[in-house]
Amino acid sequence: MLRITNLIFLLTPVLLWAGNETCALRDMRDAQVKVAGFTLNSDQTVSIHAMGAGGDKETRRIYNFQQDPFNMFAYAWIIDAHTRQMVWRMTVDNTKRDWWNKWRRTFEGGVRLKKGEYELYLCAIRPDKVSGFLSFERILDMVFGDDDWWEEQLRKWYVEVRGVDAVLSEEAVKKYHRAWQNQAIVSLESIGDGNYEKKGFSVTQDIDVDIYAIGEGWQGEMFDYGWILDMHNRKKVWRMRERKTSHAGGAIKNRVARDRITLPAGDYMVYYRSDDNHSAEKWNTNPPYDPDFWGIMVRPADSSISREIVREMEMPEPEPLIQLIRMGDDDYREAGLIVKEKGAFRIHALGEGRDNKMYDYGWISDAETGEEVWRMTYRETEHAGGSGKNRLFDGVITLPPGSYIVHYKTDDSHSYKEWNSTPPRNGKMWGITLYPMNKNQKAEKADVASLTPDVIIAELTRARNDEHLRKRFSIDKRTVVRIVALGEGDWDEMYDYGWIEDNSTHRKVWRMRYRNTDRAGGASKNRKTDTIITLEPGSYTVHYVTDDSHSFNNWNATPPDQPYMWGITIYKIED
Repeated sequence: MLRITNLIFLLTPVLLWAGNETCALRDMRDAQVKVAGFTLNSDQTVSIHAMGAGGDKETRRIYNFQQDPFNMFAYAWIIDAHTRQMVWRMTVDNTKRDWWNKWRRTFEGGVRLKKGEYELYLCAIRPDKVSGFLSFERILDMVFGDDDWWEEQLRKWYVEVRGVDAVLSEEAVKKYHRAWQNQAIVSLESIGDGNYEKKGFSVTQDIDVDIYAIGEGWQGEMFDYGWILDMHNRKKVWRMRERKTSHAGGAIKNRVARDRITLPAGDYMVYYRSDDNHSAEKWNTNPPYDPDFWGIMVRPADSSISREIVREMEMPEPEPLIQLIRMGDDDYREAGLIVKEKGAFRIHALGEGRDNKMYDYGWISDAETGEEVWRMTYRETEHAGGSGKNRLFDGVITLPPGSYIVHYKTDDSHSYKEWNSTPPRNGKMWGITLYPMNKNQKAEKADVASLTPDVIIAELTRARNDEHLRKRFSIDKRTVVRIVALGEGDWDEMYDYGWIEDNSTHRKVWRMRYRNTDRAGGASKNRKTDTIITLEPGSYTVHYVTDDSHSFNNWNATPPDQPYMWGITIYKIED
């Protein structure tokens, strides 16, 4: 049996004292978090003496995510070692201000605690204007002249908890943390900056699990967070969402999730991603109450679970079917795909997006009709690490039998090896990759040119600057056709456009006019028409002309949603 038992501090060999003792922390360094442990053999009141620093009142109005609502920048707190809940902390309201030092705060008093094991913390994070202490650094310069004052205060701040039954060193507490984490199903803890961690597991029957996750988030968005993926359908069975988290202590951006969910028998992957600052590696503002557990832990809700129910997952990743990666600036690539029977495919797409809009992205179109069957949209992506505009889609779609084209395009900045801000962790995957979910899936990569369907009568696409493209075609009976044309136009005038001419009369039987177009995505001058007309038997020529700017792969404004269709395509509508 895999027993998830309570680990008692008293069993730890690094025991310093026993009896009516004092647990103390002092001699701080900048941006340091110190910890020690203590035990109580019965419910009792302990005496706490502490000196720290902070403002003169708590922060009622939070205007940035660096702020701590309790408005302290040097303070102590206590958490229950088993529940990981904070049971006491220094605040502006429960401390007294020093008459000679407006920042110094002292606490002296009794605190009632239940029998158990506890962890005592002391931290000192030098504040700046974004932490809510708008004038602190200026006061340091004006009054004390240099940074010596800060270093001197670090040595003065302390906390003592008197009247405990046993005291443990920081080493003992860390050892307890490791033992607690080792007994979890999955533990990805003490995550540093810019990390992307994952670990899989399998369960042979339905199981209830407790999830404990600490990360960074603000106003609906998470920056350091975890999630759990069902490896068979690539769906997230749990995700750390900012609106469903609570304040984890310290800066308001520190968030904690404590959830219990049921996992059906199957294979799962636990992920955790962090951005490039504020983590267990180095805090840039006040840390959470449980700093060593920055990350995600999955534990069985039933502590007596059998070892045979949970095991490490063995699921090698399949070879990609299509891979368009390492995409550079102003790049466009495509690949053909033939699906012989209905199947599920995993899409891993890494690109650029912000303000609900994508700039580097992928999509899949039906090779016969040109219609999109899937597109990488901002709302379906998540932060991919590094800069906030790095976006990731990792999900599964189902494709019926047919021929498809997989596309990927980039704009003129921020791409593989040409980053203009912090790149994602796995930058070489910038682009799109398609995997079969079933190793026996009947699908294969194909040359795009070989996928031209019989229903296309004529096609003039990917038109570039200063071109006049032409193509003759004939029809032997009265035929209904569909015309899809993309071009450039504004103010009732077209600059890139197409038309169809009857070769016997040299008259235009159809022309792309601005008033009959709609927006094609991207810049407002990108125009699209999708219409149906009837052609009599005869010989025709389809034309497409462009001016000297804004064309396929040479855009001077945001390109359309389907840049590869810049031009004109005529489809035969089946009888």
